[in-house]
Amino acid sequence: MNAHFAAVARRHGVALEDTVPDSPARRLDRLCEILADQTVNHPISAQCAEETLQAARAGVPFRVGCLTDVTVDLGEYAAEQVYEQYTTEEHLSWACLISDQQQTKRQYACQEYQTGERLFEIEATTIPDYYALNARIYQQTGWQLATVSEIIPAQLFFTCHSRRFFPVTTFMRKLEQDYLEEPDMGHDVAGHVATFSIPTVAKLMQHHGMARDLIYQQRDQRLAAARDDEHAARICARADELLIYAERIYWFTVEFGLVLQAGEVRAFGAGILSSPGETRFSVESREPNRIVVDPSREDHLMRLVTTDYLISEFQKTYFVTADFGLLDSLTPERIVRACEKAARLPHFSWRDLAPGDQVLSVGAVATSVNEKYYRLLARQPMDDCMLRTAVRNRRLLRQPIDPMDDGQVLEIDSIWSAPPPALPAGLLEPDSHDEPAPQEAPMRPLSFVADYL
Repeated sequence: MNAHFAAVARRHGVALEDTVPDSPARRLDRLCEILADQTVNHPISAQCAEETLQAARAGVPFRVGCLTDVTVDLGEYAAEQVYEQYTTEEHLSWACLISDQQQTKRQYACQEYQTGERLFEIEATTIPDYYALNARIYQQTGWQLATVSEIIPAQLFFTCHSRRFFPVTTFMRKLEQDYLEEPDMGHDVAGHVATFSIPTVAKLMQHHGMARDLIYQQRDQRLAAARDDEHAARICARADELLIYAERIYWFTVEFGLVLQAGEVRAFGAGILSSPGETRFSVESREPNRIVVDPSREDHLMRLVTTDYLISEFQKTYFVTADFGLLDSLTPERIVRACEKAARLPHFSWRDLAPGDQVLSVGAVATSVNEKYYRLLARQPMDDCMLRTAVRNRRLLRQPIDPMDDGQVLEIDSIWSAPPPALPAGLLEPDSHDEPAPQEAPMRPLSFVADYL
């Protein structure tokens, strides 16, 4: 087994001896040094520092940060980090992933993200101790960690955000596994933590949590006046629907966002940067579309909130934020208004290019906004995102006005029947020098959707 580990370490440029974690005594000494540092943005009080140190010294597993009087109830999703239980293989998996990530992050990540990596010591070759990491994050940003057992419901996820807690898992992916659909430490910690050093991104994350609070406050107010159980169920379903639309803004910025810096595309999304393969793909490949957006513009915000996606493979469209400062325009109230409007609009598939898009690069996967309907009507294969979007939009146009929309009419405009965009000659052919694109999920045959037509 040691020979196998050594071979794996060599393949990733890692020294196997460096993957041995510090002793408990050394980690406690380091935690004491961190807690005592008062030259930070958010100094930790002497009482909180002492309580944290006592818990760590007593071997209490880390669960939820307790450096303020605010907390969060994780319910059935609560977990804990028992640091001594991590195996040699798990520490090696972390070290190899970090080594691979660093090669792509240094080339493709924005400068602010790279600064955050150094600030929070993400480049370390052993799994971070959450006691120390939580203290460093709080001192710099006012955020804390909350350990969870698995991917958690959006409602709870954004509740954590509204209170400036970031949910993190405690398990590590298998050795030499690049892409993972479910979050692990390689995504939560090695992907997300550095983004807290970008103030506009950290603020956007909290604003998403506050938007969730507004959505469910409105839900509760309407539930108090519900006519019957059916009406109440519709009110709850609408709130859940609005949260899905809010997630899309989060997805295309915090998770899979690109940004323009000095005229070049750079990555800041945690979903991108936690996968070395997708990091390179998102910036260099000619497979995906890249669309520049200014989130302060209403039409660009609506483009984000009405675009569907899948999580099972690399993205087909990336949105490139023109400047980080523009993210400040995404206040909780504005996010909620955009979600309410999106409920009444047709939506885009993740392959679509539409008139009005500020297209930076047309991908080999690009389609017009109408192709999904042509494929649906002709029962031609399409991926799940295209199918879901086409079926939703057709149903939207055929259903009566929903009285929950307070009598507002459906805002159907050019995005429904717009002609395909003019594509520059040659841009639909992938570059022969590109690395092979990741294997796509097979297009789904449409024999089972006849009842939708």
